[in-house]
Amino acid sequence: MRLTKYARVSLCVFVVLLLATSAWAESYRSFHKGVRPLGMGGAFTAVANDQNAIDYNPAGLSRTEGVGLGILNPMVAASEDSYDLYNDFDDIDQNDTAEVAELLSKYVGDNFHVKVAADIYAGFRVGGAGVMVAGVGRGVADMAIRNPTYPELYITSDVDYGGQVGVGYELPMVPGLSLGVGVKALNRESIDEVYTAVDIADDDFEDTLKDDQKDGSDASFDLGMIWSREVEGVTRVSLGLAGINIREMDFGEARDQESQYNAGVAFEQTFFGFTLTEALDYHDITDNLAEDDSTEKKLHMGAELTFPMILAVRGGLSQGYYTAGATVDLTLIRFDVATYGEEMGVYSGQKENRRYVAQVSMGWSW
Repeated sequence: MRLTKYARVSLCVFVVLLLATSAWAESYRSFHKGVRPLGMGGAFTAVANDQNAIDYNPAGLSRTEGVGLGILNPMVAASEDSYDLYNDFDDIDQNDTAEVAELLSKYVGDNFHVKVAADIYAGFRVGGAGVMVAGVGRGVADMAIRNPTYPELYITSDVDYGGQVGVGYELPMVPGLSLGVGVKALNRESIDEVYTAVDIADDDFEDTLKDDQKDGSDASFDLGMIWSREVEGVTRVSLGLAGINIREMDFGEARDQESQYNAGVAFEQTFFGFTLTEALDYHDITDNLAEDDSTEKKLHMGAELTFPMILAVRGGLSQGYYTAGATVDLTLIRFDVATYGEEMGVYSGQKENRRYVAQVSMGWSW
């Protein structure tokens, strides 16, 4: 079956990831958000005890036991109306400027988000240290439609590929204190452009997208700390600090990735084979990720209940919006889902962009 011109374009847009920015302010551009942390409201700096530690706090790698392996981990995320927009684009006459303009007008003020990732990783212990090596393959895109009189499509997208290495070590002379370091080297391909209905209806729009794509490469490092202590045998308290991209990543003509500093606290209780974890984070302490400095947008809190076998459920608040998630772990295959709200305005509660995430992981956890 021969694809129409816009079917080809829209597939290119979605696969190479070109979807979602904000109507008023761009969402916080964290390097990566894992499904489990998203279900917990993004509060993971002091929790970090699985493969997500390499992105949230490398000190958490000290908690790894045995060997962990992620052979295939496809992850897909999309905002609430992304599928409807895709279908509407595919249904119109893609060569008709008036139809394209009408469709853009229908979605003026809306924001859309798409992300895909397919990382692989191996985690193991070397002496007293936890080590993780990962291959990175991620793409995220944001799109917004603005200007009711003459609708314009604002597209920003980043496609990253490369590698990461992280090491976490618990200091024997200071019980409960773990330090970690991570190093990443990445290539990035970005688009940050505005398109009119005339541009989109043009026969050469695919070529325009390719011409507007900028690329570059860079390396950076992360540092982390977690201090944990048992309190009267009732709960385990952990304090965490993490600096992500401490050297801001300069990708040349592609979009840069700013430094981010986060702090968090977590509490963990175990009873009858269940584990309950509560966590609170404050992200972007130095205001690097966005132009606004809204305190509410930086607050993340959540909880996780892990059952004796197979199941874990999560809930929380992120930027003032509810989050929820769950894991079904069948040892060699794991299913993770989550939903969360991203604030697109300049303060919490102004404009929510509801998103849904799913991941299937083949391998085994620590």
